[in-house]
Amino acid sequence: MSGRPAAFTTVFRRELVTVARTPAYALLVVGLLIVVGGLVAVGGGGATGFVPAVVDLLLATEVLVPLAAVVLGYRALRTDRATGELAVIRTFGVGAVTYVGGILAARLLALIVVVGLPYVLVGGYVWATASPDTGIYATHTGVDSPLLYVRFLTFAVLLGAAYLAVAAGLSALAGSRRGAIALGGLVLAGGVLGGDLAVLRSLSTGTPAAALPDLLALTSNGAFRGLVFDHVIGVAFEGDGPTVNAGRALLALFGWSVAGAMIAVVALGYGRAVTVTLERVRRRVVA
Repeated sequence: MSGRPAAFTTVFRRELVTVARTPAYALLVVGLLIVVGGLVAVGGGGATGFVPAVVDLLLATEVLVPLAAVVLGYRALRTDRATGELAVIRTFGVGAVTYVGGILAARLLALIVVVGLPYVLVGGYVWATASPDTGIYATHTGVDSPLLYVRFLTFAVLLGAAYLAVAAGLSALAGSRRGAIALGGLVLAGGVLGGDLAVLRSLSTGTPAAALPDLLALTSNGAFRGLVFDHVIGVAFEGDGPTVNAGRALLALFGWSVAGAMIAVVALGYGRAVTVTLERVRRRVVA
């Protein structure tokens, strides 16, 4: 193995070691397990089946998964730059794309573990304690199924990946730890609340209600919520129609992830050039 694959693997492994040596991430897993398990226990949906458990978890997941993703990503690309290790890494011929790809891949794997472990344990609890008919796999509408819970968890990971990439991308722009925290908080608040508020405002300014599904599909949380309603909850219960366009929603989640990665590559690989360009534009505007 040589060239970019070797460099990617080295960065990937190094980042995994960094994550594994950070105790805070283990505490994050425990915290998520307590919250998710408590919601299922208090809500009572877990005693009925997987889909009722998803209903209990849906709203909290829209906050908890982005929170975990931001915690994993808000300093992912800033630490090496702040300590000067990034300059050393670049001397070995590691390009910005390879470096960012390795970091994000390792953080994504960590996100899958951090989010997946608590939800899988809760799913196992539902499997063991819910009514017997939950053991029947869904072959038609109205039948609960563990496969629907797996689908829900998959959508949750896609939601987290979008937040992780954007938070990591913006962390590359942060000049300090406080700046990274502030940008991470902005990503979380803007994603969890900003998207829905923007959609509601667009409706109040005259946008037709029929356009609501398309608008929701553009926001990360709206896309996730629509996918869950249509392809998890809606499979077991008859709905009035699709909440969002599935293809558009998946493309939006993927697009947010790609956008975050692109921001990181530009910031780390072409930061000086961007700064110079912006300064020239500023001088022309001022002049």
